[in-house]
Amino acid sequence: MISSILDSPVLLGCAAALLSIAVAISILIFRVIFPTIIMHPWRLPPKDSRQRKSDKKSTVVLAGSFNPPHLGHLVMIRYLAERYGRVICCIGVNPNKQYDVTPQSRAEILREMLSHDGGCNNVTVEVVSGYIWRFARTQNASSFFRGIRTWDADGGDERTLQILNTRGPLILGRIWPMKTMFLEGDPQYRHVSSTLVRQICARRKEAIESEDSNADINKELTRLVPERVASKVAEVYGASS
Repeated sequence: MISSILDSPVLLGCAAALLSIAVAISILIFRVIFPTIIMHPWRLPPKDSRQRKSDKKSTVVLAGSFNPPHLGHLVMIRYLAERYGRVICCIGVNPNKQYDVTPQSRAEILREMLSHDGGCNNVTVEVVSGYIWRFARTQNASSFFRGIRTWDADGGDERTLQILNTRGPLILGRIWPMKTMFLEGDPQYRHVSSTLVRQICARRKEAIESEDSNADINKELTRLVPERVASKVAEVYGASS
C-alpha cells in the first residue's frame, strides 16, 4: 500500500515540482548573495571564441539615472558597445514624480554625447516609464547591467534594487528574472559622480550671476563630462539649481 502511494505519478510529479522550485529559489538567492561584478580592467572574450560570437548577437540593458551623464558613464558604455551587439541605455521615469531635470532632457544629453563617439554606433537611449525589466524583455535583452563605483561603495543600495528586479518579474510577470551584472567603474573616473557635476554647474551659475570669472569652473566641468556637451550640461543643470 505504502509502496503504491510512493510510486504514484501524482506524488512523483509533486516531488519533482517541489525540487524544481527549491533549485530555482537557490539560484536566485545565490545571485543576490554572490552578485556578478565585472571589475576593472574590463576584459573582452577572445575574438574568435564562442562567447564573443554569442555576445555580439546579444542585446543588453544599462539602467541608470544619468543625472547628468558623465565620463564615467561614457567609458562603461564604450566597453559594453564593444562587447555586445546592441546596448540600450535606459532612464527610468516615474510619472508621479517631479524632476529638476527631466529624464527626456537627460536622454537628449546622453544621445548627443554618444553621437560624437565612433565606438557607440550600436547604442540607443530610451526613457522608460514603468518597470525597466519589463521593457528589457520586450527588447529580448539577455542581461541587465548596473554601473557602480565599487561594490563596497554602492553595494548596499544596489542589492536592494537587485532584489526588487528579481522579485518583480516573478510576482508581477511570472517570468524568470533577468540576470543583473554590476560593472565597476574605471579607477580613473571613480571620483566622478553626477552629484559632483551638478554641484559644479550650480557654482558656475553663481559665478555668472555675481559676474565673477567662471573660466576655472568651466575647465573643471570639462574634466567630468565630454567637452562637446559641457555647455549643454551647464545650461540645463545651471537652470535647475
